[in-house]
Amino acid sequence: MPHSLKIVLLGVVAATVIAMGVLWFGPMHVKGARNVAHSNGNSDHMRALPTNEIAERRSSPTAHLAPTQKPSRTATPVPLRKSSPTATAAATQIPSMREAQALGPYTVNGNVILAADGKPYLFHGIGRDGLEYSCTGDGHFDAQELSYLGFGTNGSGITYWGANTVRLPLSEGIWLYGQSSHTCSAAQYQGLIKQVVDALTTLKLNVMLDLQWTDASRQSLQGGGPWAMPDADSITFWQQVAGIYKSYSNVLFELFNEPHPASWACWLSACSITDKASSDDCHCVKTLTFASVGMQAVVNAVRNTGATNLVLVAGMDWGFNLSLIGTYRIRGSNVVYDSHPYPYAEKLPPSWDAAFGNISNTYPVMSAESGEYDCGTGYMSQLLSYFDVHHIGWLAWAWTVQGAPCGYPQLIQDYRGTPVPGMGQLVYTRLRGYV
Repeated sequence: MPHSLKIVLLGVVAATVIAMGVLWFGPMHVKGARNVAHSNGNSDHMRALPTNEIAERRSSPTAHLAPTQKPSRTATPVPLRKSSPTATAAATQIPSMREAQALGPYTVNGNVILAADGKPYLFHGIGRDGLEYSCTGDGHFDAQELSYLGFGTNGSGITYWGANTVRLPLSEGIWLYGQSSHTCSAAQYQGLIKQVVDALTTLKLNVMLDLQWTDASRQSLQGGGPWAMPDADSITFWQQVAGIYKSYSNVLFELFNEPHPASWACWLSACSITDKASSDDCHCVKTLTFASVGMQAVVNAVRNTGATNLVLVAGMDWGFNLSLIGTYRIRGSNVVYDSHPYPYAEKLPPSWDAAFGNISNTYPVMSAESGEYDCGTGYMSQLLSYFDVHHIGWLAWAWTVQGAPCGYPQLIQDYRGTPVPGMGQLVYTRLRGYV
């Protein structure tokens, strides 16, 4: 064989060997090893929540607190475990630019919420903390500062978050009777609420009015507190609120923040409640017994005004558990069920399917509140991906500046919209990604 031909053949053989090596050690064959490394790298990301950064057995961060108190820090650490395969999967459908603004009125069709154009619509947004315990607000409810929650072009020191929905937590006690401790009348409070709602709807944002604090049949005055169930004043509250806002096509009614009675029967219908909670009138803990009206009666009160707005009804266990909705179903139209996940032992990823994921295949489900307390993203990153996979709209808690983002689910550093590192940055990035 000629010497030149030998050189050519040897070159071909060498090239073949090199190519086979590249194929063998390429991405398809080292995928398992890379995934193991990625999993190990997540061990810190999925770490247990620090002992001093979780409030004891509550869903809402404000559930047991008077407004001047800081969250309790006595709970046992809860390690975050990996969720089911679907919980961390990429979203199967990304909302379009169409959902960057409100498109009401909305209707329920099966397990889907439809916008005015007859197409499915997902709500994504933020809870604007403060009006549940203050008749006058915190001085940051003007139209300009509210606009930062919605869509816009970021500028020097200004950050727009891209939400399409803003949740406003309210107090029935202040709405009906004012707040003498703030020298503020019921009319002043109602006027402030209307000013804020009008500003947000002018910005083409949806507004969720949430009955957050109640008065336990007038035994918990001023702002009231996070009592277990609605009472007679809740009926009056919703008769008035629904009467005013039933013509607002982009306003939703969250009928009661986080129910936590002893039984599903008591959740649905009237019963006697004995509950222990922090009360705004004394900034102390009270144990009170009062008559609850049940969630069905609150829905009826809204519908009897002629309002057809979507109504959100939260489940048991501080609004988290919707597992028995099939048995204790709310009667009426345009009903959406609501879940509030937080990183407590019974609310970790393995519980999500049973608590609200499975039921979302039959009924419309939204999450009006969620968050975490550790400045991290281990819980919320999984939760938001789970929501996307299941086409569940969500609103994160909370747009407020309290100076303790590692002890409270605080999203922003200032009222110009600068995200807090960790959860704040995560929620901001997710919201901007939708639009």
